[in-house]
Amino acid sequence: MSKVGTIGSAAGTGVAAAADVAAKGVGAAAFQHQIAELTAVSAEATARSIELRTVSTNLQTIKKAADERVQ
Repeated sequence: MSKVGTIGSAAGTGVAAAADVAAKGVGAAAFQHQIAELTAVSAEATARSIELRTVSTNLQTIKKAADERVQ
């Protein structure tokens, strides 16, 4: 009778270990998804920053040209 309890306990441990591995796999997939989203948001922020610098530079150039015309 103790062998049956031991087998059941071992099976329960195996199921728990498999569930732990599955949970880690799901966690790793979620982490990779978050990293991909972070990369996309970072790329978008970089593109907006470059666009803002370009617009600012163009506006400064226009302002300097306008200031020179006034003088």
